Amino acid sequence: MNNQQTATLPEVRAAIDALDGQIVELIATRQRWVEAAGALKSDTQAVRAPDRVEQVIAKVRGLAVDHGASPEVVEAAYRALISAFIQHELAVHERSLEHARETDLTIRPTHGPDEFPALVAIWRSAVRATHDFLAEDDFARIEGQLADAYFPAVTLVVAERDGKPLGFAGVANGGLEMLFVDDAARGTGVGSALLAHTIERLGVTRVDVNEQNPGAHGFYVSRGFEEVGRSELDGDGRPYPILHLALAAR
Repeated sequence: MNNQQTATLPEVRAAIDALDGQIVELIATRQRWVEAAGALKSDTQAVRAPDRVEQVIAKVRGLAVDHGASPEVVEAAYRALISAFIQHELAVHERSLEHARETDLTIRPTHGPDEFPALVAIWRSAVRATHDFLAEDDFARIEGQLADAYFPAVTLVVAERDGKPLGFAGVANGGLEMLFVDDAARGTGVGSALLAHTIERLGVTRVDVNEQNPGAHGFYVSRGFEEVGRSELDGDGRPYPILHLALAAR
């Protein structure tokens, strides 16, 4: 370390190459632990919880200061690393569920307002599990508007197994306005099947996700979407940053 200022360029490059090997080895070890954590979760997404992500970021920023590194550089690297792990977990799990999804999951149009209470219950379960950043007042306000305002404004499709609704999606003008899966059914292919259906049958090319929900971001990116913009507020002016994603050209 003390020879950095007097090292030649070949020596510097050799030292960086050696560090790259150590970094990759550590990433491989971390990946194995992430996969072990994923195996203990019902949806196999080991790093999807927003509060856990922010805890990790706060920790590594502190470590960066202790070691004389830039906290901003370390944070950016870790956010990219976490996103990559999420995409990896989703891809691995998706492959294992492909056959089951094709054989026992049905996607159909909603039965209409009579079914809305069941869809609200799915929304409640999904949001409680993935949107812990949402204030209680906002949670209650959105829930109260689902049946009367949000559902009628979109084309709704429902995913069910054995006659039981497990998730739903809503589409308007090529945008995926909502996609929610009951928390008990997360990781069983419901979300992937709904997304594929909306793309193939309803022409979805766009989706917005909460920045504070990295699991959702990883889910869509791993399925061909890419980030094209960001808004500081959500569509109703609430202080929840939104990432705008579009389906990449194929």
